[in-house]
Amino acid sequence: MSDRSVNNRAAYNTAIMAENGDSGDRHESPMASNMSVLVFDNNSFGRPKSVKRPRPVKSCTECRKRKLKCDRSWPCSQCQKSRRDCKYACSDMEGGSDGSENELPERPVKQRRFVSSGLYAESIAPSQPNGAASSTGRGNAPMEDIAARLDRLERLLTENNYSLPSNKRRGPSRRPHYPHVPAPAVTIRALSLQERMRSRYFGQYSTKVLLNLFPEAKEFMNSMARTEGVRDLFLTLQRVYKALEEDHLRLMEPIAIFVDSMIPVQKRMSDILPKRRESCDRLLEAYIGASEGLYRVVHIPTFRQEYQRYWRGEGHNDAFLPRLLCMLSIGSRFESESRGLGHDRHDSVHAPTALALVRTWLDGLRGKYLVNHESLQTEVLLLHAQRTITLRNHESWAQMGLIARMAMTMGLHRDPSEFPQLPVFRAENRRRVWYTIMDMDLHIALQCSLPCAVREGEYTCRPPSNLDDHELFPEMRDLPPSKPIETHTSNQLQSYAANTLATRMRVAHIVNRLDTIRDYDEVLDVGMQLEQMIDDVNSLFPRHHALDTQQKYKEWRFRVLLDMHVRRPLLALYRPFAMGTTNCPPHIMNSYLKSSMTILKYMDELDPSVPGFQDVVHMYLVILKHDIIQAAFSVCYFIKIAPDTDSPGPRRPSASPGLSDTGSQDYEVRPLWSTATLISTVEKTLNSLIGLIKDSSSDLRDIVALSVVLNSVQAGTAEQRFDRIASGIQRILDTCMGSLQTKPGGASIPLDPILTGAPARREPQDVYLKPSRYSPHDLFNEPAEEFRLWDHFLDPVTPNAGMDRGDQHGELEPGNPISRP
Repeated sequence: MSDRSVNNRAAYNTAIMAENGDSGDRHESPMASNMSVLVFDNNSFGRPKSVKRPRPVKSCTECRKRKLKCDRSWPCSQCQKSRRDCKYACSDMEGGSDGSENELPERPVKQRRFVSSGLYAESIAPSQPNGAASSTGRGNAPMEDIAARLDRLERLLTENNYSLPSNKRRGPSRRPHYPHVPAPAVTIRALSLQERMRSRYFGQYSTKVLLNLFPEAKEFMNSMARTEGVRDLFLTLQRVYKALEEDHLRLMEPIAIFVDSMIPVQKRMSDILPKRRESCDRLLEAYIGASEGLYRVVHIPTFRQEYQRYWRGEGHNDAFLPRLLCMLSIGSRFESESRGLGHDRHDSVHAPTALALVRTWLDGLRGKYLVNHESLQTEVLLLHAQRTITLRNHESWAQMGLIARMAMTMGLHRDPSEFPQLPVFRAENRRRVWYTIMDMDLHIALQCSLPCAVREGEYTCRPPSNLDDHELFPEMRDLPPSKPIETHTSNQLQSYAANTLATRMRVAHIVNRLDTIRDYDEVLDVGMQLEQMIDDVNSLFPRHHALDTQQKYKEWRFRVLLDMHVRRPLLALYRPFAMGTTNCPPHIMNSYLKSSMTILKYMDELDPSVPGFQDVVHMYLVILKHDIIQAAFSVCYFIKIAPDTDSPGPRRPSASPGLSDTGSQDYEVRPLWSTATLISTVEKTLNSLIGLIKDSSSDLRDIVALSVVLNSVQAGTAEQRFDRIASGIQRILDTCMGSLQTKPGGASIPLDPILTGAPARREPQDVYLKPSRYSPHDLFNEPAEEFRLWDHFLDPVTPNAGMDRGDQHGELEPGNPISRP
């Protein structure tokens, strides 16, 4: 044997013995299939060249043949892309090798260290000619060992969470492979077409799309006008809905004397402010306590100084009143009795008029004032205030895109450190406003299932520091070091949210390319990161520390909002799979159900007997109403697919479109809650939403749809479900009739003419209100043909072109429709 072969064999034996901790008198033994060793070679130090040791083959035959990188799953991603038949040779599974030292050319020298994949493995140093261990990189060895052990521990936990029974494991995959089956398009998107080719896209969070998961409930709502026993009830509900809409429109109309006047807009904005400073102080504090936690827009001490100067009559900036009116409008929604829709200037501000004046001021800006930082703040505050009054997601999404691009034209997407001429104080405030815009954009984009204005990697602005506002001032020259994230400051919430923004933005990108997803690996990876962030929120902001009754549970409200900032993307990520596919991993379904129940049970943490509880409930419902409704629909879905163990006789409704009857049984989901608990939780939520009917942000159609779905998914005969649905609609109708009796401004709308058909008595006209285009007194005098308000709501056009109505919305299981026998 040549000297070179002897040296190579000696180096190989040295590496083997170094790893096994054996002396040189033991014989060679083949390496375990999960161990890896690199033998380093460097001719400059006189060491022998490296030899490729026999390695167990774990790649599939197709990747080996084409020399591609295989992820060792079954089927692997490379075979999926090229649509080849992924196979693994039997000899590969037994530890065969794809090469030996005699077959392959020598590898180039590798100047890197490798850590074994074992949980407690030691790093292996290159062998030296004199047998001494190399000292290269010895200082970093402990940190590398810890990193390797943590990585190994994470992999073990992942495999434990997603493990399948041994008889279902196939291939050499590290964790079970769940081949992704795309969800039917009807369960994740819809398109509404109306006359004159008007169209609107609806994403997975829309009630129109959520109804497609409950075909029997949707068919019942489509046929209510033709079903004996509920036809009159439904027609009455349609008329009441139109009356409520007209009443909301009337309340939302700005006061003409302010918006149509020729007086300068600054004077009009000053005139609409509350007459007493005490009222302004209270509304401003309500805004700061409700909004300036996650959405940081202004530097509070600086704005307070300008606020003090205004009331002392010392003058103010042109952008001061527009920003103040937006803040007072937000505060009025949560603090005043009229919820910002009354005309009494002693206690509140009329939000629609105030926001109309702010819009007028912004539209009048020209030139350099369009790229002013205070103008950008006003745009953000205006959009935020408008969304607290009424939710128009598509319009908000379009407006948010304009604001984001306006911010980029001002350079906010680049970190201020790139521009040395920027003062430190302005630089930090720019970071806060930029991350507020990004968070609002992500929130609205997820609600609409539309892309964000900016993606991850398209900006360099660093997250804002965890500092109190009083630590920042205009004359400062150096920025203090950021405090640890667990330290409470006025910017703690935004600082944490900004550090999680990149991961949350990945969700929006995944949701908008669902058609390209081939397996659940990326979904599970991002989902586990989000779940870890939720655990971090609970650690940083313990629940028992947030139950202080001062300032109406301010700390509790901020913790809930931060929790929702992370939980909302998690729900958006898991929703298409948990409620649309037949082979969803159990972890996704369990996590989705737990998050939905968490949203519905937030208020259970508070004591209803404590003063201020009702105000907190109203704030919770107004801010999170969209998330609450979709969570309630999601729990209804799990009620529907739950095994009926209570009563073997009556069956539960049929499965959703595109789902097989056994889809939910292929991968068993642990019963986290009983069916009775799920039903009672949704019923409690529905009662709260019904109480919010008279609020301007409420949509009666969402509440009716949720009531029908909840009563249709519960077990029982067709007659029992029919009676439950009719009772639920009657209860909603009674609440609507009561809400028409009194509006927020205090003027009464008599119901006697509605109920008796008697001639209506004219009431004194409010001088601030324009004549209504629709009179509630004519509620029952309109022909039924004119009330087709829900036609497009209940029957949007789906991507399944060429199918009839039954095919689009899923065939009903024959023999048991929801109708009175």
